[in-house]
Amino acid sequence: MKMKKIIAFSLMASTYIYAQEINKLDDVIITATKTENNAKNLTTAVEVIGSEEIENSGASNLTDILNNNGNIYVSPNGSTYRIRGMQHSDTLILIDGRRLNGEFSKTFELQRLSAGMIERIEILKGSSSLLYGSDAMGGVINIITKKAKENLSGSLQVVVAEDKKAGDFFISNTIGKTSFSLYSNYLDQDSYTKNKTENIKIMHQGEAKSLNQLPLMGSFGKLKTALTNTIGADGSYSVGKDYIYNLNVKNIGGRVSHNFTDKLNTYLDFSYLEEEKDGNYISSMYPTAYPSQNGRIMARNVLAHQYNENEKLSLGAGLNYNISQNMEIKYDISYSKYDKDRKTYTPFYSELGYSNLEASKFSENISTLKHLDNFLQFTHTLSEDNRYILGAEYRINDTQSTAFNVDDRTYSSVFAQHEYNILKDLKLIYGVRYDETSEDEDEVSFSFGGVYSLNDNITFRANYAEGFRSADDRELYVDQTNPAGKGMLGTTVINEMYGKTSITELKAETSKTFELGMLMDYELIDFELSLYQTNIDDRISQVTKNNGAYITFENIDDSEIRGLEGSVFLYPHEDLVVNLNVNLTDAKNKDTDEDLLEIPESLVGLTFSYFPLNNLELKSITKYVGSQYIDSQDKIGGYTITNFKVNITDVFKNTDFFAGIDNIFDKKTDEYLGLLPQSYVYAGIKYKF
Repeated sequence: MKMKKIIAFSLMASTYIYAQEINKLDDVIITATKTENNAKNLTTAVEVIGSEEIENSGASNLTDILNNNGNIYVSPNGSTYRIRGMQHSDTLILIDGRRLNGEFSKTFELQRLSAGMIERIEILKGSSSLLYGSDAMGGVINIITKKAKENLSGSLQVVVAEDKKAGDFFISNTIGKTSFSLYSNYLDQDSYTKNKTENIKIMHQGEAKSLNQLPLMGSFGKLKTALTNTIGADGSYSVGKDYIYNLNVKNIGGRVSHNFTDKLNTYLDFSYLEEEKDGNYISSMYPTAYPSQNGRIMARNVLAHQYNENEKLSLGAGLNYNISQNMEIKYDISYSKYDKDRKTYTPFYSELGYSNLEASKFSENISTLKHLDNFLQFTHTLSEDNRYILGAEYRINDTQSTAFNVDDRTYSSVFAQHEYNILKDLKLIYGVRYDETSEDEDEVSFSFGGVYSLNDNITFRANYAEGFRSADDRELYVDQTNPAGKGMLGTTVINEMYGKTSITELKAETSKTFELGMLMDYELIDFELSLYQTNIDDRISQVTKNNGAYITFENIDDSEIRGLEGSVFLYPHEDLVVNLNVNLTDAKNKDTDEDLLEIPESLVGLTFSYFPLNNLELKSITKYVGSQYIDSQDKIGGYTITNFKVNITDVFKNTDFFAGIDNIFDKKTDEYLGLLPQSYVYAGIKYKF
């Protein structure tokens, strides 16, 4: 490690030695390298979902947008998303380049982000740890928000469907050297419920027993009588299980920026979120009020109802200063506070011996997560063909929770990246990053890639990138019973009640990604192909211990994910656009040669956009999700979803109308994945001013 550090700092210093004539860069569109670049000049695959596509999608939140993308897997209930087979905890979500902080596991529910605030989305595929540090092993989803226009302008959108209502508002203006933007949105989504039959069992002498097997005397007898009188002697009952919860989300946010001089721009922004979420589920283990030798009698397969009330406040400020025509410095500081309140109750509170519903409260999680992030970047454009950046980050995380309490965790890093056209048609992008955290070993990440333009239409690229992910707070410190009724214990926790008697070490995950790609850009066809391989060492996995008594985390295996991505845009007619995406993935545990779990073997997306009139678009989106393993032996089949949309612009002055049918053929998914909602119709209207 010492030698690796020396090499790293040597490379950072070496980026400063290049000096050539100064030329102003042409206007470009992509910010994947933390400098503006055209997509053809990047060494890794990047996908951009543009403003027009977002506005015409009928989407009310980020989940809806990504569900229509053929290159990203989003589970039917929207709780899981994957890029190139990596876990969602390996995918970093940014808003305007800032980390989006949320849950303990570093994930963030995509439905919380309104489509109305989004200008475009940049999806960086493959390891991006060089520029973004931990959590970007699988890629980055960078959400670019709408910015102020020169004149007063805005929009108002309303979407109505059988199961949800959503509204978005945006306004912006520029007055002199000051500009502002303000957005707000509202989402009210009903649960998706299916009836099923469950069978309550009671833990007795270490076994899960049916009601008729319980003794007639004592606490077990009282519990048996109460349940038998309500649901019958066999313990079976019919219940409505929610596969998608009731959800109510309110957002408001905005930005004010001011140009003090031609060289100095500053900005302030804020956002505030309120979320209420609740739904029925089946708890695999629920405590009763009746005493037993080891505490309380435990019941299995009990109907439970979970309530969530969450709030999030984010504040940010920054400046851009052009030191000279070719040198720029950026500084950004942001603060976020996330308050989480989760409680679970059971409608069977009386039968389980509780005096009232409140007394049956279980798996309570009241938490406050605070994050303070600092980012500094210096960019030096020595010439049109030669540019480098130097950057530094410092982050502080503080958590106070009923699930655990931990001192501040800190993350410090420095990085350097150099972009250099070594030949007229050959561009190199390479760099190094050094990270130091308060809990893990220091990490050094290298990246090196090249882009070769064969001609104006064909480009080849190759890239090698290293990545890492530090263990999150949940994996290290959590000490609670989860809503399913199992102990959830971090590696640093000792809890003899569940049988965890020792502390275990948890290393950071590390990865090495190799990628080859080709882009073709012609008048009637655009084609992109990528081949990649990611090797993951010390993969952090969730494991069950002590005969299922508790869940904890371990570095259990080294993994390899290999894949092929292909994307084709065809323009067979001036009124028709066809887009085909194909993703094939082979993900293995290198130690056992078994398939990694919950990774679809294939993703295929096919989109037709037809414009019979200048202001009318007819669009169909078909997405196939291939089979995947849910354990070492069981494999569930794939499924296909087809959505149909109609967009009509300027139906009236400045007014657009859109409508659609999602899951038009009413396809079903395996219950393990979370059931896919049945076919439903939605419609919306947008007024622009």
